[in-house]
Amino acid sequence: MSAPLPGIAEAEAIKIADDGTQVKDLMHRGIIACAPGDTVGQVAKIMVDKEIHAVVVMDGGKAVGVVSQTDMVLARQGRTSEEARAMKAGDIMTPGCATCDANILLSEAVSLMTGRRMHRLIVTENDQPTGVISMTDVVRKIIGE
Repeated sequence: MSAPLPGIAEAEAIKIADDGTQVKDLMHRGIIACAPGDTVGQVAKIMVDKEIHAVVVMDGGKAVGVVSQTDMVLARQGRTSEEARAMKAGDIMTPGCATCDANILLSEAVSLMTGRRMHRLIVTENDQPTGVISMTDVVRKIIGE
């Protein structure tokens, strides 16, 4: 039986319990980054070595995109492993960066991520990228790790 699948539209942001935690209390400080000209192979090594799921693409001190695990999987489609590893981060990245300020409530950041169906936000302080908050961080907080 074949039936059409529902489209993926922007989800309604959910409300989560707010205990007063701010993004800065849970975020990972520092940006693990690559340059647009770095190869997918280099970016994959960063992800594996740092045990992370995405790398921020920085160009001239400015965050210009993100390479996620999904971007890497999609880059491999129709290519050999060697061809995919040789591609440039700038060619496979998701352009732009969703951001939030370090001083907002964690519940607001979760609402932003769920509403946009995203897994992470670049955290800014004084309009400069200083870290990352991810759903993995939120899950760790929920289970008390």
